[in-house]
Amino acid sequence: MLARQKPWRLFIASLPLQALGIGSLAACLSAMLWSVVPATFTALDYTVYDTWLRHRTPARLNPSLTIVARDAASEEQFGRGLWDRSILAQLVVTIHEAGAAVIGLDHRLDYASPAQLGGAASDTRLLEALRTASPVVLIHDADQLLQSEAAISGHIVVTSDLDHVSRHIPVSTRIGPQTVPALGWVLSDLFHRQTTPTQSVLNHSDGDVLINFVGDGSLAALQPIPLSLVWNAAERHDEAMLASWFRDKAVVIRSSPESGETWLLPSDSAIDGMTAHLHFLNALLNHGQIGSLSWFGRLTVTIVLASLTAWSLLRFRGVIGILLAGAAIVAYGTLAVAMLISASLVMPIAAPLTASMLVFIGTALLVNLTASQRMMLLERDMIRIQQESTAVREALVLYENRAEALQEDLETANAVIAVSAGQQEELTRTTNSLRLQMADAQHQEQDARRHLEELERQLGDLRAANATSSAVGDAELGRLQTESRQFGIITQDRSLLRLFRDLKKSAPSPLTVLLLGEPGTGKELFARAIHRLSPRSGKSFIAVNMAAISPELFESELFGHMRGSFTGATGDRRGYFGLADHGTIFLDEIGDLRMDHQSKLLRVLQDKSFYRVGATTPTTVDVRIVAATNRDLQKGVSEGWFREDLYFRLAGMVFHLPPLRERTGDIPLLADIFLNQLADQLGKPVPRLTNEALRTLTEHDWKGNVRQLRHCLEQAVTLNEGTLLTRSSLRLDEEQGQQRRRTGETVPDRASDAAVLNCLRRHGFDMQSAAKTLGWDRSTVTQRLKGLCFQALVEANGDQAKAALAIAGDPSHLRTAELKLRDYYGHLQSVIEPFANVEEALIDCRRRFKNLPERHFESVETLVRRHFQEDRPILLGEQTKGVGA
Repeated sequence: MLARQKPWRLFIASLPLQALGIGSLAACLSAMLWSVVPATFTALDYTVYDTWLRHRTPARLNPSLTIVARDAASEEQFGRGLWDRSILAQLVVTIHEAGAAVIGLDHRLDYASPAQLGGAASDTRLLEALRTASPVVLIHDADQLLQSEAAISGHIVVTSDLDHVSRHIPVSTRIGPQTVPALGWVLSDLFHRQTTPTQSVLNHSDGDVLINFVGDGSLAALQPIPLSLVWNAAERHDEAMLASWFRDKAVVIRSSPESGETWLLPSDSAIDGMTAHLHFLNALLNHGQIGSLSWFGRLTVTIVLASLTAWSLLRFRGVIGILLAGAAIVAYGTLAVAMLISASLVMPIAAPLTASMLVFIGTALLVNLTASQRMMLLERDMIRIQQESTAVREALVLYENRAEALQEDLETANAVIAVSAGQQEELTRTTNSLRLQMADAQHQEQDARRHLEELERQLGDLRAANATSSAVGDAELGRLQTESRQFGIITQDRSLLRLFRDLKKSAPSPLTVLLLGEPGTGKELFARAIHRLSPRSGKSFIAVNMAAISPELFESELFGHMRGSFTGATGDRRGYFGLADHGTIFLDEIGDLRMDHQSKLLRVLQDKSFYRVGATTPTTVDVRIVAATNRDLQKGVSEGWFREDLYFRLAGMVFHLPPLRERTGDIPLLADIFLNQLADQLGKPVPRLTNEALRTLTEHDWKGNVRQLRHCLEQAVTLNEGTLLTRSSLRLDEEQGQQRRRTGETVPDRASDAAVLNCLRRHGFDMQSAAKTLGWDRSTVTQRLKGLCFQALVEANGDQAKAALAIAGDPSHLRTAELKLRDYYGHLQSVIEPFANVEEALIDCRRRFKNLPERHFESVETLVRRHFQEDRPILLGEQTKGVGA
């Protein structure tokens, strides 16, 4: 079998090599076709380049280039033929004195001036001007009669392609015995040497460069300055105008009459060689040269495209191969256009396309030649499969015969056992053996179930957690939650929302407020909320960290000082109490005050007046005092480090802010908000927490409270590379969480319904596991869940699907929550069904549900009254059906 498959494997393995061979052959054939019809290939090869030049946005004119062109006014003044060289000398000196960086002169030194054009005197003036304005670039000629060491030669030759269109300028060319660089190249190099002496762009390499012209390629597109204007400005000695034209620029003077030799550009316009080199100079100054591949690069591109086309046709036969090959050709065409637009690089067109077309023909011939061989291999495989199928049928018949024989033997053995005296004993042993096997199978089934549950738990841990907050459960608490968000207090904890409600009530009064709580519990947020809810909201809110004030500057910082009261007091200064006049002052970390400072602060709280340092008259203020500390002030009073009278003065209203570990139901909500904020700040996608990570956050102690939680999430979002945060991404202390789980303290507040519900969700509503974690018995957990289900039904207005989703929290627990809800509500219905009125039903419910917490019995009473008010009870399945979808 392996021997028969070997030719196929060799054929597939050799596909890349075959494709490379076909591509190389096609490239050689396309090169031969190029030599046969070179003009056609040249026109096709520069199709993209010519089209781009015609339809592109015109190239910009470099501001560092100035062209002075011969015009009708100057010809009327100096004549239409050759000019007196003294005129050119005057122009060169004027432009040089105007500050030109480099000068180019459209003039040849291949003749001596005749007597009517100034003779030898004009030649001498021109040579002297060249020495004065050196360097000056002139057009080189093999028969140069006048010699000047200050002049640099450059050619204005343009190369015409085989299709009679001029696209290239040779970098250098041979004129007589000398190698002369291009005029534009020399001017660009001299200009860069003058402006950036540390860098030179001149490279005397052989070869041609493509023309990147401005507009239609004419001289007018370069916006030349008429020579007559320059001459008139020089006669007027208008130095400002001349400087604006020539200072620090490359200047080219077109003084010679236009020659009859012109060149056809891709823009369908004809220009002379000097104009072409001026466009070339503009491209060099703009760093906008257009490059092209060498012959080796063109050959490589042709072979690669042809090989890719061949591989597509060989690897994917039929229409798919043709489509892939066509896509490769289209992609190359797109690449050629993109490279020209973005990188100014002309890619070959004719040779790659011709080679690809030759590949289509070659692969078609190859496929036809190998088709017969493949057919023979297929026939051999069919014969082999038929032979193997026959052998399998024979073996199957043999097995069936053996099975029938075994069946007959079994029937005979059963008959013998039926008449045998030892049948019962053998049957008993067989039964016991079967029982053992069944017990072993059941044990294996249990192990498999446990393994499956473990895998499902792990899969649930890796899924993204649903951080959507559950309902607060009370219309008033819901309004409080919305209002507290306006002050930056984000919570759904009932105790904290009730505390916020009391804070709202006390805010309008002038009583002193004392906020107690651990660091990071939001004491300053509550202080600002008190100020904003009070009649003083339009006045100042001054926050003072008492622990950060230097003991020496305590009175000055809090009460202010007068000018000259101590060294450095250069002026009167208002203290924090003065700044908070008619407003609110927040005294944070009040428990860290020294005893002597406590007595000074007490007098201010009693009298609302104080003396500035160095003042002889008291200052009276009207301020609302809000103090905060994370220390136990009552313990401080008993231990003697805090004044008792100051404590009672501060404790007008006392609010104790619970730590985050006592309101774990807020952790998913805070985590969701923090993740969105951090992702927006860091410019990353919003990450999501896995169930395992969310459980880790809920079980953590959070000694730093909300501040520590945000820091943990900020570190995780910064260092995480994906969009899913796992348990390991949080980098929390694992030992602390494990110790808390061992001691049964996973849920900090055991009286909190939200904590019990979170515990049940973590254990998949396994009552026994949740009871073990909470340290309760199973019946207690059942009663708590039953009360939560009744409460959810009341909050959902009887919509059992919505109530089940609120209990489940995660869609993965929805089915379990629905079953629990259906069972508890069905039990309630069965209890109240025999009674004719509400009172009798409630009396029996009080007896039946005596272990239910009193706060949840209110929900039972609501459901009972709703049952008797309606014509029929609410049944599961008649509510919204889309929740579990």
